[in-house]
Amino acid sequence: MPDSFQITHVLPGLHRVKRKKAHRVFEYWYAWRGGPQIMAAKASNPRALAQLVARQAPAAIDAYNRYGKTARSRPVDHLTLFGLITQYLEIMGADQSLAPRTKLDRRKLLDRVRTELGEMTLTALTSTKARAFLLDWRDQRAATPKTANELLGALSLVLNWAVNRGKLASNPVVNFPRLYEVNRADIIWEPRHLEAVLDQADPPVAAAIRLAAATGLRKNDLIALPWSAVKEHAIIWQTGKSRGRKTVVIPITEDVRAVLDGLDKGECPTVLKSSDGTPWTPPGNGLDSGVGRARLEADAAAKKSGKTSAGLEGLRFHDLRGTAATNFIRAGLPLDDVATILGWELNRVKEIARRYVTGEAIGLGMIARLEEARNRQATVKPGVKLSTRKPSNGAEIGSNAVRADGWGTRTRT
Repeated sequence: MPDSFQITHVLPGLHRVKRKKAHRVFEYWYAWRGGPQIMAAKASNPRALAQLVARQAPAAIDAYNRYGKTARSRPVDHLTLFGLITQYLEIMGADQSLAPRTKLDRRKLLDRVRTELGEMTLTALTSTKARAFLLDWRDQRAATPKTANELLGALSLVLNWAVNRGKLASNPVVNFPRLYEVNRADIIWEPRHLEAVLDQADPPVAAAIRLAAATGLRKNDLIALPWSAVKEHAIIWQTGKSRGRKTVVIPITEDVRAVLDGLDKGECPTVLKSSDGTPWTPPGNGLDSGVGRARLEADAAAKKSGKTSAGLEGLRFHDLRGTAATNFIRAGLPLDDVATILGWELNRVKEIARRYVTGEAIGLGMIARLEEARNRQATVKPGVKLSTRKPSNGAEIGSNAVRADGWGTRTRT
């Protein structure tokens, strides 16, 4: 089937989605926008994808005839959970406030929910036994608790939406208990963990790990960080998770500066780049693979030296944010500023400080900062006001608010 073939001319109303991610291409067909998925194909290149789609097309067309036409020819289903989820998906598809990745992930979850629970009537959802029934359905997936919670969480979103629009009186799984709650507030990569991985990591992967441990940026923000966001004293960047609505200001510490100085700008617009000199492809699967290989090699090296492992079990790339928190605290940055930079609750930062940072280290950092402030003040002539400047995001950064090593003391956005 050639790529230019307009299948939607043959199957009116068909919703066709094509995506590219991490050196893979994908194509999905839905009987209609918000309707059931009737094809899912993935391949390594567009030509292979077109061939796969051509092979799967007959079965997808049969599914379209079975689901699509009959669904569009009858009134909207207001009686079953299948119909309710379908209505939600149609509205979600037009919601511009949701990121494409969020929509894709949520659609996959809700496709599974309505496939398994679609025949459940809305009347049954009002039964006093509905909550227990849905929790039991979720618990059948206890072997994969994260996925189980996500499935019921996606359903709860739909039910909340239905309650707000008068389609249901209540949500039977509101505030449902999770199968497990992992508290990762005090989990960080310690120096021994970093040393073990960095000894084995390829240079581009090592640079990403070092910068993550120094800045606390999330992986997606880290791989998208452009050189234009690196200012004289701070990294000023609109985060991807907030879809550009939130700006973070990260002071450039000695650790951050050391990593940045070791990177070659070249022609790549992003601070980090893959082994071929181009930006990492979102959502960073290539980086994940590189970190995974380094972990395996670190374990192999540890076993060769007589140890059971490198001690990396349970650590995630995301936990490098905790490592950054310890570095910020040791440098004397106030705990509430650390919380602001990382977007955490203050109690979480306090827990990391309690577990990993000694009072002596915090005190030494604070003393060093006070001494630097005194030295700067002594160099200012009487009657001369310290100059200030405003970056593009409007946050004021004065020379009396930035330490000699680049640490901002109370910078907020």
